[in-house]
Amino acid sequence: MLLWPCFLGLAITHGNLFDYCLFLLGTIALRSAGCIINDIVDQDFDRQVARTKTRPLAAKTITTPHAILEVAFFLSIGFIVWFFLAQTAKYHALIGAVLMMIYPFIKRLTNWPQLFLGFTFNYGLIVAITHVGTFSWNYLSLFFTLVIWTIFYDTIYAFADIEDDKKIGIKSTAIIMQNSPKIWLTACNILIHGILFVFLKTFGLPSLTPISAGFIYLQILLIKWQVADPKDCLKIFGNCHFWGLGLLLWIEFIRIISP
Repeated sequence: MLLWPCFLGLAITHGNLFDYCLFLLGTIALRSAGCIINDIVDQDFDRQVARTKTRPLAAKTITTPHAILEVAFFLSIGFIVWFFLAQTAKYHALIGAVLMMIYPFIKRLTNWPQLFLGFTFNYGLIVAITHVGTFSWNYLSLFFTLVIWTIFYDTIYAFADIEDDKKIGIKSTAIIMQNSPKIWLTACNILIHGILFVFLKTFGLPSLTPISAGFIYLQILLIKWQVADPKDCLKIFGNCHFWGLGLLLWIEFIRIISP
């Protein structure tokens, strides 16, 4: 979920193989650090949620200082990647890192943490664009497409824990959408592909195939989704990443045939 926005940024700006390897390493390092930071902040909550109570910090199989050392290790790898970024991309990478550190606290403040997560998870698109080329406002349509996509898949993820979350006071879009989730997420699906259409048209890219295929794929996932089954929530959530991969492969294909 974190990687495809970075690769999309490289695809539309014609990044080279080194750039892809650089962002692959950076994504692994920062996603790992982000997960650990989230578990440090949420360990007391995690102990009260059936799905997360066996996580190492929640189960006290490792200590918080140990976890902080692991964060430092992954951030040191991230710093090496950061060193190789273009100057403007370095500034944007720092903004992305700050968003990553703030995110764990957002679910305590608003029922829309998935919106904030959308900005956090997809900021790599902006970092990648500014690493290879120059950011223009026209790229914002792709960025907001990815933000709504994140709301779509992470809301499904949040339904896996919705009952525990309501008991302990964790906020999420799943709680907002609980009475008619498939209607809400169908609206998100329409919005995703409406904004994506604007992006593709702006850059003169073929739109019919990715718009129709992407919309149908996400809608099939919604139809198949068993809302009350936590395991199925996680399964559908995981399958959502193929949408991002599909869009990436489509743009790379267009790049190859029309360099």
